[in-house]
Amino acid sequence: MVTISRKSEGLTVDDMIETLKEMEEVGDQYKDHLMSMQAQLFCTMAEEVISRFGKPGRNAIIEAVERAGEIRGRKIAELVKSLGKELDLKNFFIYHPFDTTNLTFTPEIVDGNLKITIAKCPFAQGCKDWGKEEYGKIYCEHIDKAMLRGYNPDLVYELSSNLTRGDKVCVQKYISK
Repeated sequence: MVTISRKSEGLTVDDMIETLKEMEEVGDQYKDHLMSMQAQLFCTMAEEVISRFGKPGRNAIIEAVERAGEIRGRKIAELVKSLGKELDLKNFFIYHPFDTTNLTFTPEIVDGNLKITIAKCPFAQGCKDWGKEEYGKIYCEHIDKAMLRGYNPDLVYELSSNLTRGDKVCVQKYISK
């Protein structure tokens, strides 16, 4: 048996093999989704800034979220234009970098516009797990609207309900003028 150099008790290669087997058995049961962890980081930072600086701190957080959203939207627009495509909703969703595989959502077309109802979201869950929904809603209420504005200011985003506000689902509408 090969022994890894020890600090106090230390580990052996056999320990590591056993650890890997047990990790496989446990699987994702105790793992946090990366998006949940990012939500917790965002909420903790927002809480700290707002508690230290009050309303100016809250406004700074909102401005930072909006700036990040607009930058992300412009990057999507640049990609779409570089491919010779139109800056419409269809291409926004095709080339959007957001991984939706961990969302539970239902899209539907209402009056020619896209309505998305989200029942499960790792970001909202991360906020809820730490009891910081009030800070998470700052992100949720500004990021998508800013991103769509950065992509194409002629498109409209509406958020009528939101998990981080305590609603049962998020309801997002994407509207072409």
